Amino acid sequence: MKVSIGSAAKSVLLAGCALGGAPQVHAQTNPDASLGQSAEEEYENEAIGEPIIVTAQRRSQNVQDVPIAISAFGGDTLTEASIRDPRDLTLLVPSLSMQAGTAASTTSLFIRGVGIGDFNSNTTGAVGVYVDDVFLGANSGKLFNVFDSEGIEILKGPQGTLYGRNTTAGAIRFSSRKPTDYFTADANILYGRFDEFVAEAGVGGPIVGEALTFRAAGTYHRRDGTTLNRVTGNQVNDIDRWALRGIIDLRPTDDLLLRLSVHGGKSTGGARQFQHRGQGVDFFGNPATLPDGTPTDGLGYADTDDDIFAGDYNVEGAERISTFGASLTGELQLGSVLLTSITAYEQVNRETLEDTDASPADLVVAYYEDRPRQFSQEVRLQSDDGGDFNWIIGGYYFHDELKTDNAFDLLRSLRDPNDLLGTFDPVNSLGLLRYPYTQDTDSYALFGQADIPLTERLTATAGLRYSHDTIAMEYRSLFDAIGGIAPTKAYSDVTVPILDFSGEESFEDLSWRLALNYDLDETLVYASFSKGYNSGGFAGGASTDLVQLQPFGSEKLYAYEVGLKTEILNRLVQFNAAAFYYDYRDLQVFVFDLTGPIPVQRKVNAGNARVYGFEADTTIRPSRNFDLFASITLLDGKYEEFDAFGGAAFSGNRMVNAPEFSAAGGVNFRFPLGASGDLKARIDGSYTSSIFLFPDNDPVSRVDDHGQVNARLAWQNASESLELAMWGKNIFGEKYITSYAPVITSDQLNYNDPSTYGVQLILKY
Repeated sequence: MKVSIGSAAKSVLLAGCALGGAPQVHAQTNPDASLGQSAEEEYENEAIGEPIIVTAQRRSQNVQDVPIAISAFGGDTLTEASIRDPRDLTLLVPSLSMQAGTAASTTSLFIRGVGIGDFNSNTTGAVGVYVDDVFLGANSGKLFNVFDSEGIEILKGPQGTLYGRNTTAGAIRFSSRKPTDYFTADANILYGRFDEFVAEAGVGGPIVGEALTFRAAGTYHRRDGTTLNRVTGNQVNDIDRWALRGIIDLRPTDDLLLRLSVHGGKSTGGARQFQHRGQGVDFFGNPATLPDGTPTDGLGYADTDDDIFAGDYNVEGAERISTFGASLTGELQLGSVLLTSITAYEQVNRETLEDTDASPADLVVAYYEDRPRQFSQEVRLQSDDGGDFNWIIGGYYFHDELKTDNAFDLLRSLRDPNDLLGTFDPVNSLGLLRYPYTQDTDSYALFGQADIPLTERLTATAGLRYSHDTIAMEYRSLFDAIGGIAPTKAYSDVTVPILDFSGEESFEDLSWRLALNYDLDETLVYASFSKGYNSGGFAGGASTDLVQLQPFGSEKLYAYEVGLKTEILNRLVQFNAAAFYYDYRDLQVFVFDLTGPIPVQRKVNAGNARVYGFEADTTIRPSRNFDLFASITLLDGKYEEFDAFGGAAFSGNRMVNAPEFSAAGGVNFRFPLGASGDLKARIDGSYTSSIFLFPDNDPVSRVDDHGQVNARLAWQNASESLELAMWGKNIFGEKYITSYAPVITSDQLNYNDPSTYGVQLILKY
């Protein structure tokens, strides 16, 4: 019998809200409070009533003293909640959502309904992702760095002052564990359903006393496929990836720290195998159904078994991704002033073969190849005297070169295999469409922010950032008469040029943040007005018309927010709440133009939208042996002005990925066993009301309300150096769509993972 979210996850959330009000999970460790803070000091924050330290404003602060809505999670919390990449954070943060792409690479993130559901290689998105203060621009490869984690901070709302590029929605800041001047080692080994195996380990300590220290860590994750390919009998949607990171700290003097960080990784698992849904029409728009009325695609195929973990695939997708990056961070103390420099380089090599039509026929097969290379330099000068007046000024430079060679093999099943040239027909999309392009981005910014005490309790925050972006695109599209991409790429020289486009656009903006916060001892009340900016650019999808390549403009978001952060009973009860209003102008939207027989990708400015919202979180921790946490987000996001192509009007429609209600919550128990250690139990759940994945609000892009429940039971020895656990994720097997895209006479659907469960071993020294 299927257990619905109403009787499972929803009951967990309602129980949490009844006990604790309205909620959110917070960290138990400090996600890198400062370069100089030791891990020993950070772990002290796990004690009952100790403050949670974050660096959202580029300095160490109690999260309750920062006039920004923040969700922060320490490394132990991420481990216990089975958070393995940024997509899993949606299980803990109700206002964070995503649209899934391929198995190991692309994903589109949204915060409070703000984001861009564009899976193409040149999209940076509206949520900035940072690893140890380095902005990651590539759309692929962002999922490799969430291991050996000290903590993660999710900053909600536009972060247009202190953070790099394109943060109209917010920012996700990941911090890795740093070197220590004492020896430390840890390991986390997990085994579960589908022969899943995850191993993560790290070691660190002194090389030359406190002057030279190191931290080295790695992770390996493999899992058999969760989906049966009925054509071959193989299991698909498998995972196979690893990553390594090494960090060295050099402290030649007490006033100088140099930190070198090098990381890399590789994924050789499968690309996503989607579910097929026929549109019920043939290639000429005539009805196409099975005798029982089931809609088919244009070739008469329909997947009829209602099993989302099985399909008929003539092409089994493969994905090859390799990443490499390095950064050099310098921190120089100049009396009461701190100078920080961060120089970073990142590169990704990605190749993905995808069975786009998710059927046994060759209607659409995709091949994606991209090679992003980015360099960034940030310099900051800030006060560091511990006083009430705090200021920071800085500059930022970002360069990215992206080279792609993508292709769609279209309608090969309709072509005569013995007469490819004779049936090659670019006009009707019979052929291999290639669209190689190069995009160069240069961005620089100057920024500053200050906290100015007006009275003993009242503080004003003022920040300003000037941004300038130049984006140049060299784009070609052509039809390859006899080439192919499955099972391997085999381009030919027999081509028909379609487009040859060259363009360059520059964008500039002035964004800001103004805030007032009033300190009432255990309560902080704040109000803020901020502006975020996401630069314009060029669409990166398959184009056969120059109209598709016309630049889209920058989007701007004006955010008004009031909030409350309070702690009572010696920090045993924490309650935070925020209400916000967004004036969202010229927002960028990724859509499919369905006015013709072939779906056409377009990226456009959708006029204006507005978002109202309220979110609240609570954590109740009456003792070391029990805590309860819960969070809710209420959201009303609608397009106010959106006239699309073909005369379609989307004004008044709900925004993409903007649930009206979402929640997360759970409980942690610890049962002391004396000298035998402790028994630990955790149960948590999440719930999201219905959403639409495209702005037309067509029922085919609607995702019904859904959620899931997770559980964990563990034994930990008295010294906390050994932990054995049993865990279950999505234990009631809830099924829901995570992405949708129209293909040719069919729809491509992506679903969440099935129930998984297993055992875990954690070692610490």
